[in-house]
Amino acid sequence: MSNVEELIKKIDELREEIKTLKNQRFDLINRVEGLRGEREKLREELTSVKNKLENIWGLKNKLSEERNKLISQRREVLSKLRDLRGKLVSIKENINSFKNHAPSSITRIKQEIERLEWKIITESLPIDVESKIVREIARLEEELEKAIEGRKLMEEYKEVRAEHQSLRIVLEDLNNKINELTEKIAVLRDRELKLKEERNSLRGRLEELSRELTDIRLRIDQLSVSINSKVEELRVLQEELKTLKTSLAKNRGKEILGRKKEEVEKKMKETKRLTLEDLKIYYGEIEEDL
Repeated sequence: MSNVEELIKKIDELREEIKTLKNQRFDLINRVEGLRGEREKLREELTSVKNKLENIWGLKNKLSEERNKLISQRREVLSKLRDLRGKLVSIKENINSFKNHAPSSITRIKQEIERLEWKIITESLPIDVESKIVREIARLEEELEKAIEGRKLMEEYKEVRAEHQSLRIVLEDLNNKINELTEKIAVLRDRELKLKEERNSLRGRLEELSRELTDIRLRIDQLSVSINSKVEELRVLQEELKTLKTSLAKNRGKEILGRKKEEVEKKMKETKRLTLEDLKIYYGEIEEDL
C-alpha cells in the first residue's frame, strides 16, 4: 500500500472518529436539554410544595394559638372548680355540724318561743318557773339562730354547687373544643410530614440532576477537546496528503520530461526535424510539471 493510500485511509478513519465524537456530543447536548426541562419541572413542583407547607404552617400556628388560649381558659376554670370544691366541702362540714345541734323546723322553734313568751306575759308564774321559761326561751333563740344560719349555709351550698355544675359544663365544652383543635392540628402535621418527604425527595432529585448535568457538561467539554484535537490532526494529515500528492506529481513530471528529452535527443541523433516544443524541452524552457 502506497503512502498516499495509507494517508487516505487514516484520513477516512479520522473523519469517522470525528463523526462519531460529534454524534456523541450531539446526543449529550440533547440529554442536557432534556434534563434542564426536567429540572425546571421539578423546581416548579418544589415551589408548589413549599407554598403548601407555608400555608399549612400558617394555619397550624393559628390553630395552635387558638388551642393555647382555650387551654389557658381551661386552667382558670379548673382552678375555680378546685376552689369551689373546697368551698363545698367546707360548707357541707358546717351544715353537718348544725344538723347535729339544730332542729330541722325554724317555724316550730319560732312558734315555741312565741308560746313561751306569751305564757310569761299572760300568766302569773312563780319566779323559779318564769326563770326556767326564760332560760328555755334563750336556748330556743340560740337554736333558732343556728337553724337560720344552717339554712343560709344550705342556700349557699346550693348556689356554689350550681356554679360548680355550670363550670363543669364550661369545662366539658372547652375540652371538646381543645380536642377538636388537637385533631385538626394532628391532620395538618400528617400533611406537613408528607409534604416534607415530598420536598426532600424533590430536593434529592434536583441534586442528582445537577450532578448529572455537571458530569454531562464535563463529558461534552472533553468531547469538544477530543474533536478539536482530531480536527487538527485531520488538517495536518490533509496537508501532508496534499504535500505528498504535489511531490508525486512533480516526480511524475520529471519522469515524463526526461522521457521527452530522450526522444528529442534521439531525433537529433537521427537528424530528424525538431519542433518548437522539442526545442523548448531540450533547452529546458518547459516546466517540469507541464
